[in-house]
Amino acid sequence: MTVALIGPSEDRELRAVATELDARGTEWAVWDTDHWPGEVPLSFDVASGIRTTVSEPIQPDSLSAVYVRRIGFDLRNSDFADELDTRPYSLVNQLTEYRGLLGSVLRYLDDRGIPIVNAPQTMAVHRLKPYQLARFADAGLPVPKTLTTNDPTAAMEFVEEVDEVIYKPVAGGGHARIVTAEDLEPDRLERLSNAPVQFQRRLDGTNYRLFVVDGDIVATAHILSDNLDYRMGPHEVETIDPPAPVAAAASRAADCLGLAFAGVDIIVTEDSFRILEANPSPMFATFDERAGTNVAGHLAEFLE
Repeated sequence: MTVALIGPSEDRELRAVATELDARGTEWAVWDTDHWPGEVPLSFDVASGIRTTVSEPIQPDSLSAVYVRRIGFDLRNSDFADELDTRPYSLVNQLTEYRGLLGSVLRYLDDRGIPIVNAPQTMAVHRLKPYQLARFADAGLPVPKTLTTNDPTAAMEFVEEVDEVIYKPVAGGGHARIVTAEDLEPDRLERLSNAPVQFQRRLDGTNYRLFVVDGDIVATAHILSDNLDYRMGPHEVETIDPPAPVAAAASRAADCLGLAFAGVDIIVTEDSFRILEANPSPMFATFDERAGTNVAGHLAEFLE
């Protein structure tokens, strides 16, 4: 049996899982998204199988699982910058068609009962931050006070109601920042009409990243940073045992979004905690390296 690994061949997370699969004697094959679309052929025929190169077709029944690290086809990727300027409509169509082919392959494998970690329909929640928070709240999980809007008046009312507010992109891909007086100037607020923004009460506390595999907390890292968003500067990570309610909440958060694998971000304050989001394709190689965790091993074991 073979585990299919979908993502850039040199991606650190993908390579870490491949190394762990090697250690277990499990066969694996990379479907290299660094060379999609165009450079690497992809063929799908129900009768003859799936072909990702000129080698022999892969029969669905020969796959034990699929790990989707990154599919690609994102117009925001710098690799597409030149083509987006010169042929925007044909590029959009090209990526849409390729997405349709790969999506069909994955949906077919999913229908055949082959575990997809995580399937495209569940991976999509990564860009649905307001939906995530709504699902968490409906499940009784604590979330920060949040407003997502493109209405300047609603945004101003929220800022006036909440002591300190941060803002960040609705679909991810950017950093969290503190709302300042300059942000509340009429000209800047009017820019909300171009695109909505997520506003959220700022919480002071400890940043936790909990890795969930098949409902189990396999690692927890405490992120040490002086920045509001730790990705904006130097930071350290250390392994830590989470409080039982925090661990249980992280597991429930992944479950209510249908994620077999997730990195759940939680802020723990002096007397409570709040769930920020669940990432369906989290980076973990740095955590394994710096904090001595073994997320790659647990994920490989599950895929095996």
